[in-house]
Amino acid sequence: MTGFFGVLAISYVFFMPYFKRRLVMKDARVKAWHIPLGPLLLRDNPPLYFPGKADGEYIGEYQSRGKSFNDTLEASPEIKGNSPLSLQEQSPERVAPIFEDSSSVEKGPQQSHTGMHKRHIGPHERFLEPNKHLSIANPQRLWGYVKFGLLQGVTRDVTTHDTVAMRAIHARANKYDPRVEHLWTYCQVASAMMMSIAHGSNDVANAVGPWAAVYQTYQAGEVATRSPTPVWFLVVAGFLLGAGFWFYGKFVLPSQSTPLTLLPQGFKIIRAMGNKITQMSPSRGFAVELGAAVTVLLASRLGLPVSTTQCLTGAVMGVALMNYDLKAVNWKQLCFIFMGWVLTLPCAGLIAGLLCLMALNTPHF
Repeated sequence: MTGFFGVLAISYVFFMPYFKRRLVMKDARVKAWHIPLGPLLLRDNPPLYFPGKADGEYIGEYQSRGKSFNDTLEASPEIKGNSPLSLQEQSPERVAPIFEDSSSVEKGPQQSHTGMHKRHIGPHERFLEPNKHLSIANPQRLWGYVKFGLLQGVTRDVTTHDTVAMRAIHARANKYDPRVEHLWTYCQVASAMMMSIAHGSNDVANAVGPWAAVYQTYQAGEVATRSPTPVWFLVVAGFLLGAGFWFYGKFVLPSQSTPLTLLPQGFKIIRAMGNKITQMSPSRGFAVELGAAVTVLLASRLGLPVSTTQCLTGAVMGVALMNYDLKAVNWKQLCFIFMGWVLTLPCAGLIAGLLCLMALNTPHF
């Protein structure tokens, strides 16, 4: 109880003046490092150290890149109807830009035809393209490969889905005041921490359990019904879990049909769980993370085997349904994910059975 009132007092003394100055007064000079100023931020001309640009943005952008159908409707009041097809039929010259596929964000250096947003520079273009004319032994090219291997995960764009279908889905989702969304970014830090704890309590245990059993069998020379779990097992597993998120999944070795690079594939799962199901924002992200974290933690406490990814997918679908519009949900993507879950069980069982059959029938002494 003392901690609660302490956090409440700190919030009112330091964070409330900061939010009022930045969101209500829209002072772009105020940054996060000005929070310690507290009540001084309520003055007409507060003493700001290292202030930001006065003409800069006071908050970031939280909606998906590109112009939405709602923006087009507001800009063109003579266009009637809600469906993308009716818009295209009534005024194709006005609606054509929002239907253009600006997938150039992934294709190459050319600029998007619409010019509605800045093109994201991918890791291949950022780290590998500038040095591809150099020899493979050139230190500059080798350094490019090192940077690509370490940073390709955190430099990928997993939020933009600039296609006709996704724009139609995102346009039907409710849009909230960006200032409200900015407030939820701070709450999302706490929900992300809870989700990390839940993820570790569930997924790390899945990997550490068999590892601890094998290690105990190796040490004792016999199979034990119970085996202790060394602390360093948990440390290594947690580190590897974090490394997996950093690199956005596994790497696939190059083949003859691919260039001499490491090809990351796991980022596609993160992309599918993001804006590819519905329009995401900090407020929705907070609800998704907190709902999934509570479910996973309760299941872990009760010893129920649940999947963190399935809990997150269910949370995303629940948040999407709160738009009160079934067309604001990408049901095709959800069916694709569900099909993957259904096929996983027989595929894993078939492969495991074949491997066991091969092992049992291997010539032995």
